[in-house]
Amino acid sequence: FAPMRICIGGEDHVAFRLAEALMADHEVTVLIPEDARDSNLDRLDVQVVHGSTTSAEALQAAGVARAALFVACTAVDERNLVAGAEAKRLGATQVTCFLRSHTAQTNEADALSLARSLGIDSVILPAARLSREILKIVMVPGALDAEAFEGGRIRLVKKRVDPGAKLSSGPLKDVGLPKGVVLVMGQRGEESFIPNGDTVFEAGDKVTAMGNLAGMNRFLTQYLESRGSSGDARRATVVGGGVVGYAVASGLEEAGWAVTLIEANEDRANEIAPKLKSLVVHGDGTDIELLREERIDDSPVLIAVTSNDEKNLLVSLIAKRLGVQRIITRADHHANEKLFEAVGIDVVRSALGAAISTVVRRANRTDRDVLAEFEHGEIRMVRLEVPAGFPSTPLAQLEAPVFAIVGAVLRDTEVLIPHGDDEIRGGDQLLVFCRADGLEEARAFFRDRTAAET
Repeated sequence: FAPMRICIGGEDHVAFRLAEALMADHEVTVLIPEDARDSNLDRLDVQVVHGSTTSAEALQAAGVARAALFVACTAVDERNLVAGAEAKRLGATQVTCFLRSHTAQTNEADALSLARSLGIDSVILPAARLSREILKIVMVPGALDAEAFEGGRIRLVKKRVDPGAKLSSGPLKDVGLPKGVVLVMGQRGEESFIPNGDTVFEAGDKVTAMGNLAGMNRFLTQYLESRGSSGDARRATVVGGGVVGYAVASGLEEAGWAVTLIEANEDRANEIAPKLKSLVVHGDGTDIELLREERIDDSPVLIAVTSNDEKNLLVSLIAKRLGVQRIITRADHHANEKLFEAVGIDVVRSALGAAISTVVRRANRTDRDVLAEFEHGEIRMVRLEVPAGFPSTPLAQLEAPVFAIVGAVLRDTEVLIPHGDDEIRGGDQLLVFCRADGLEEARAFFRDRTAAET
């Protein structure tokens, strides 16, 4: 793809992470306020211009008129909307606007309608994306990750192996798997691996599986859970009543869950309480006595989604100590995502990480076949089309030179969950689960194999 001129308007870690991700392949200029002299941007290979993102003069100085893409990502939604409209008026080809608070958004459709009335091409609502992602995970009992593809016909779930679960009873070739399920990754400690017939899973291992709905239901209940396990009761505690917490509580209510929401700001608690059926408690989620009073140890899931990473971590560690079975935590600073997992938090998600990845994929056209990211961007789900000249080949004979496994085959209107004897044919579309650093090799594997065979 051709490098682009990209202009970013923003002053915090969002602008920094965007610039850092884009600078290797594009010419990047960052417009930051005059008083942001201590910015870390001087460590990056980008041009820095000081001035207001809403100033036509400053935008012109940043070269927005020649920009193929302008991204408005300050912490103030109204400022982003004004900056985006002005950038478009000055000649930016594409304009993307971040909306990060609850003051300028209701839902993504309304936000996009508002933005387009101002000439802005697209909007990104990090909080809305995060709440959807959390809901997908919470709805699957015990899940550490969950995703759906092809209108829900293909499911992906990551889960721990329970003590005494069938999957840990012997080598995978003897245990077998339900029809319609393929294991795409196993994890033991820090090690990740592609399972094979000789793999013996142990209690506590993490396994990621893909499959159709019927197969996945059988796999989750019959192969990963211990005998007699009834899964998670439909109760949850949410700490943080901001945009994300409110959306998560609302979504769980709609699905029939009983929810307790704890919010530290009294005005915000009073604002959202009439809108929810849930119990809304005004209090500090790090107050261990409050957590005990609310009996969070009876709640199978705690979701810590305040806007402060350190507070989310403290809430999560207290909940873990009190015996909460599954904890989902928000960590917006990139460095905290893996750190939180390292200290024992089950699921860590960022409101901004996926949003930033979306912008980067739009700019880097070679990433347009990426359907989803996992493990903080280190693993990708990518759709690859098998060239027409590809010889029909049993899947068992295809050994990619990198960490990559075919999780599903799309053939005409049919969805196949493949096993070793199934053939890959020219014209198939494959959903491939692979490492991000091996993505180009995975793409080339099918293209080059075709050239070699013809």
